[in-house]
Amino acid sequence: MAYARLCLWLRLSEFSDKYNLPTDLSLSVFLWVNMKIYLININDVTENELNHWFDCMSDSRKEEVRNIKNKSKYVSKIISDHMCRKAVSEFCGIPENEIVFSKNEYGKPFASGTNAYFSVSHSGELVVCAVSENEIGIDIEKKREIRPDISKRFATDSEIEYIGNDTDRLFEIWTLKEAYFKCTGTGLGADIKTVSFKKTEDNFVCSEKGYSIAKLDLPDGYTGFVCSKE
Repeated sequence: MAYARLCLWLRLSEFSDKYNLPTDLSLSVFLWVNMKIYLININDVTENELNHWFDCMSDSRKEEVRNIKNKSKYVSKIISDHMCRKAVSEFCGIPENEIVFSKNEYGKPFASGTNAYFSVSHSGELVVCAVSENEIGIDIEKKREIRPDISKRFATDSEIEYIGNDTDRLFEIWTLKEAYFKCTGTGLGADIKTVSFKKTEDNFVCSEKGYSIAKLDLPDGYTGFVCSKE
């Protein structure tokens, strides 16, 4: 599938067909040039595929993954590496085995020697990856029971007012923050309350100029956003 260009509907990659994902899994709003989103349900990946993708990883990445005791996290890490490698390969038109991943001073991964920006997130049974010509951050969360007052740890006063006692709104603000700080490349080590998000009629607006937000249309029980630098 070719990259979508200035459209309002971004369909998923060939993973949709291969893993029998609903065709309506897409961005609700799409405002950027040259972005592509990948999504995989980890339960649909075969053992042979997982072993092959593991073999394609760098030695250092393999060692990192071997130390993961949680089976779900182990599988998600392997899938994440594969998705990022495939996304960058397709975006840049270079073989997957020529892609070398590095990390910036804050730990954000990048593909050395390419013009591609990418971001990956996994939660529950889903793994997503976004690739773009602009700096980008993506985050998803599987919703769960959580105390709404925990929002005081990361939300501004206006965001706390928006959240109220609604856990769905809490996960919205949390994933927005994650996506933004992934986009900036600093991670959540930065002061998470330095940026805030305001709900408009059909989207969210970032307090920092130069960033665009879109909500991901995910299966029930999940929420997520993608943030792009304009």
